[in-house]
Amino acid sequence: MLLFLFLCLLTVGFFIEIIQKHVFKIKEPDIHDLWAELEHEEWYQELCKVPEIKKWIELDKQNGLLKDPYYVRKIIDQAGHREGYIRYITDKTK
Repeated sequence: MLLFLFLCLLTVGFFIEIIQKHVFKIKEPDIHDLWAELEHEEWYQELCKVPEIKKWIELDKQNGLLKDPYYVRKIIDQAGHREGYIRYITDKTK
């Protein structure tokens, strides 16, 4: 019974994703556009002046937090997420 319920929920989720992508044409934000927008931010430019931090930021773009377009949008728009990311990246370089 529990397996049947799980399979039903999985199927519903699959159909919802298909409807979003093909019927409503909802697309994921382009990460390269978000990175370009991020590079125009003053706080980001200040971070990139430090070579060690810049290296960690580039690594984050490949395999870390900056690979997720939704997280990049959050750190651009919301000060709390931005401060958390700044603290995270400066702690990584210590």
